[in-house]
Amino acid sequence: MMGLGNAQITITQTSMPAANDTIRYSTVPPAGLSLNIQQKGPSQSWDYSKLVANRQDIYRYASANSTPYLLYFFNQIGLKTADSLGAGPVMLKNIYSFYTKNSTVFKQEGIGYSFQGIPLAAQNKDDDEIYQFPLKYGDSDVSTYNFRFVIPGNILTFVQSGVRTNVVDGWGSIVTPYKTYPNTLRVKTFVNGTDSLITQFAKIPIPRRQVIYKWLSADEKIPVLEITGTETNGTFTANQIRYRDKYLGLVSPLRPRAGFTISKTSGFVTVDTFNFTDRSQPFATSFNWQITPTAGVSFVGGTSAGSRNPRVVFRQAGLYNVTLIATNNFGSDDTTAPNAISVQYGLSTRNITPENMFFYPNPSCGYITFKQAGNLELFDASGRCVLKRLVFTNERVSVAWLPKGFYTLKLNGSKPASLLFY
Repeated sequence: MMGLGNAQITITQTSMPAANDTIRYSTVPPAGLSLNIQQKGPSQSWDYSKLVANRQDIYRYASANSTPYLLYFFNQIGLKTADSLGAGPVMLKNIYSFYTKNSTVFKQEGIGYSFQGIPLAAQNKDDDEIYQFPLKYGDSDVSTYNFRFVIPGNILTFVQSGVRTNVVDGWGSIVTPYKTYPNTLRVKTFVNGTDSLITQFAKIPIPRRQVIYKWLSADEKIPVLEITGTETNGTFTANQIRYRDKYLGLVSPLRPRAGFTISKTSGFVTVDTFNFTDRSQPFATSFNWQITPTAGVSFVGGTSAGSRNPRVVFRQAGLYNVTLIATNNFGSDDTTAPNAISVQYGLSTRNITPENMFFYPNPSCGYITFKQAGNLELFDASGRCVLKRLVFTNERVSVAWLPKGFYTLKLNGSKPASLLFY
């Protein structure tokens, strides 16, 4: 179908993303769609108005100077692609892709990521030239790319290399559910490459063959429509469709539904450890645990508020609310359990037996009296000895100078006894 009133345009660097651009797009499931992808040539009218989105997301572009990766990508354009990747000891966070644009090219130059809180980067050995300018109908270009990423600890090396070919095979108008664009260029991109996983034992090559159709407008910073797939014997199969869009209020079915369990709902100050277990579905990749009130909350066992399954000890009595914010690449969700945990001052009966009660009172509000003489050792909840001295029978010893909490006492190396000071 020929378009009326449209004209051939030229795409330059001014139509590419810039720092601080925020651009929403919608995603369409490709199954069962008739895409008429073979329609090409001059003065076309493409109609994709019947696409139905099932989720949305946003591209947020930032200056590299405002990211943690300033020293690696000065003045370049950063796009956050993931909050986290990996798991366990190989957890990468805050992942950005970085781009450069000028009068001749728009290209991807590498990624920035944080490992154990340290900002790092993996830069392309051969930059990926996504577009070469000026771009107009009938143009074509061929470029190579090579990206090498060594996972911290030299556990694994990931290499992407190949050839990118762009062909501008059509121009005209296009209608999407968002709007009608009277003047666009269609770029057909062939990516012929290999993704390789390299360990100390083997190199595993994975062929990467993609065909991408993109409709570009001079007035938008991302393709107004982008269809990605594979092509076999001239037959194209789509596996991803995205188009520029407005806010629709869609929630991705792949966004996590936050959920968690706690090993117990009540316990004693300092003594009991509460184990939190993430139950979010589908799986989340980053976590933010919020426990209120915050005073007296201690994450233990090498865990933190960002751990998937943290462990917590409370150092003040009270009722605590627990909130989990679970996130993956498709969105976030949160859930709150009010008054989920009750913590009180008191002694666990497993630590109080007649044979180890060589002092009184227990709990104590400031003083303890010893029933017998001996060499006293007093330890705090972390196991640090905070008092070591000789005490006498019926001596009254002040503990008012200690922070409130649980302590362990030994007299003459006896079986440990627990003391609560409140």
